[in-house]
Amino acid sequence: MTHLIHVGNSLGVRIPKAIIAQVGFKEDMDLVFKITNEGLLISPIKSPRKGWAESFKMAEKDGKADLLLGEEIINYFDEEEWEW
Repeated sequence: MTHLIHVGNSLGVRIPKAIIAQVGFKEDMDLVFKITNEGLLISPIKSPRKGWAESFKMAEKDGKADLLLGEEIINYFDEEEWEW
């Protein structure tokens, strides 16, 4: 059973290790709280592009940078003039 505890001037909840592992939370992970009709929903903040910069750097180091799209890509819009 979990209950509220004092943490400084606030109240906190200790989440059991088994639940932390099941939902995939990690230490220092940023979380968002959402109030629902059923209670409180705690979710990690989703950053869809998180880690992209590091992945691109690794691809460049591994010699896979040629797989990335470059400026020389031409499509049919580039073949003739067009207006907005």
